[in-house]
Amino acid sequence: MKRRQFLATGAVLTASGMGVAGTLIDGAAESGGRALVVLQDVRIQLDPTIVKRLFVSGVEVIPLTEDPVRLWRSDAGELLRKPETRLLGVTGWADYLMVRGLAAESRRHVRSEHHDPESGTFTWLIA
Repeated sequence: MKRRQFLATGAVLTASGMGVAGTLIDGAAESGGRALVVLQDVRIQLDPTIVKRLFVSGVEVIPLTEDPVRLWRSDAGELLRKPETRLLGVTGWADYLMVRGLAAESRRHVRSEHHDPESGTFTWLIA
């Protein structure tokens, strides 16, 4: 088992994490004008009501299925690299650290973060 797989084992978004994600989504969606992208670790299940709100709001959800650095540097990561794009994530610690460092290259920093110790899930907003 790789370290990354070990860290992600058993990651499930709990009720407290879903509440935080919903609050961050609502707040970020109200900031108008700037793009919002949600990065979601595919091993973490989001509440269906949150997924529906994202869809209705027109927010793009990008599943993290591979290394975030490769995604960031790929053509698909073009929106992620734009300094005006706000990033909302529901990930594990390792992915959070990588995205936080990549976003800092374009002078975007963490505005909010929440760690659910039961599942090891991090919910964060970088703008």
